[in-house]
Amino acid sequence: MTSRVIIFGGSGELGSSLVSLFKKQNWVVTSVGTRQNSEATQNIIVPIDDSLEIQGEKVLNQSTEQLKADNAEKYDAILCVAGGFVMGNLVDKEFLKKSELMIKKSLYSSLVASQLAAHQLKEGGFLMLTGVAGLKGTPGFIGYGVGKAGVHQLVKSLSGKGSGLPKNAKVVGLCPSTIDTSPNRKAMPNADFSNFIPLETLTQRVFDWTTGAVPIENGNLVEVITKNGQTTFSDCHSSF
Repeated sequence: MTSRVIIFGGSGELGSSLVSLFKKQNWVVTSVGTRQNSEATQNIIVPIDDSLEIQGEKVLNQSTEQLKADNAEKYDAILCVAGGFVMGNLVDKEFLKKSELMIKKSLYSSLVASQLAAHQLKEGGFLMLTGVAGLKGTPGFIGYGVGKAGVHQLVKSLSGKGSGLPKNAKVVGLCPSTIDTSPNRKAMPNADFSNFIPLETLTQRVFDWTTGAVPIENGNLVEVITKNGQTTFSDCHSSF
């Protein structure tokens, strides 16, 4: 039986890397995002300006249609790696605009992915949301911190009894530090890139969690840090 995954943020660098790997392993891959990923089997385009409710309706309706067209039942995995980053403190003239954007990119996408899981993730399936490593106060980029804190809380809520996820489904939070992507290198040209997480390393670990090749506990927030070229995966201690 063919395995299926739907990837939120599938047109970003991490999302595109995941699309490529799952496709190489003969999975049927649906990309959800503001742009199309030509490598994905199917695409669902969701404009960033749509309300949370409209985004959820579009994704649920279009994914349902795609599953029916393929005579398929549900997804084996739902992965949300959508996100972004902007600076902004309280005196920034665009503070609220930037904060809204960060909440939409991180938290809206995670909420939509979670609702979709309640309807279209198989029993025993895998749901992954994306937070951030070492989350504490973020005075220089408040909106970003608020969005990521919401994702961390969401993972903990979904892992509890009565959340609405399918029977024996597993939810985890991926909490990386800086990933080695083109935008990050461009934004931080003087940084030590040996402390950036290699994209291939992160992508492979997510695939291994999805397939069960590397075990992971339900509700875990996993902090990913690279130091001097060495990448570690460890439990992220959160106040939630």
